[in-house]
Amino acid sequence: MSVAALLHWLTGASPTAAECAPASGTHSGEFTALWADHEIGIRYTDEKRMLHPELGSMKLHCQMLLDPDQSQSLLVYTATPGTQDYEKLQLLSVIGNQSLSV
Repeated sequence: MSVAALLHWLTGASPTAAECAPASGTHSGEFTALWADHEIGIRYTDEKRMLHPELGSMKLHCQMLLDPDQSQSLLVYTATPGTQDYEKLQLLSVIGNQSLSV
C-alpha cells in the first residue's frame, strides 16, 4: 500500500487529509502520480525486513490494526517460530534498547 492510498483512505475519516496531501507541494513526482491514480486500498498484512544495528537483518510479518474513528493504526511485528528471525525478536524482547557491545 502506498502512502497516497492510505491518505485517500483517511480522507473518509478526515477531510483535511485530502486537502493536505495535494496542497503540501513538497511531495515527489512519484507521489503526485500515485495520488492522481486515486488508489484506495489497505493491506492489513505484509512482510518487512528490519535491520537492527546489532542483530542484523530480520524478516518479520507485519499486521496493521486500524481504528478509523481515531485515524490511528497499530503495527504488530511477529516472526515464524523456529527461525533465526524469531530468536532475534525474542532476544529483543529481553534486551530492549540495551547495547550488546562491551
